Amino acid sequence: MWEKVDVPCVGGPVNGRSLLVPVDEDGVPPDVIDQNWLWVEFGGELLDADMAGVYELEPLAGVGPPWIYVWAPASGLSPSARAWSTGPGTMKRGR
Repeated sequence: MWEKVDVPCVGGPVNGRSLLVPVDEDGVPPDVIDQNWLWVEFGGELLDADMAGVYELEPLAGVGPPWIYVWAPASGLSPSARAWSTGPGTMKRGR
């Protein structure tokens, strides 16, 4: 069984909700959550939402935990996050 953690979201289509995401062998959640993952988890709830962007992992203290996912609109994405939002992956680590 995969270990998972709840990470709160700030901004974007699921603002104020937490995402239950798997952690890697170091106990760290994925760097980026893109719209593919959100569609699988929330489906029809997002039909009227602006989905042009990704959630980027941000530590609240040092390198985390705790963490939050902060919405990054497509126009303001970092180069690595932009690759996520256009690539075939849904929830991979960018390191």
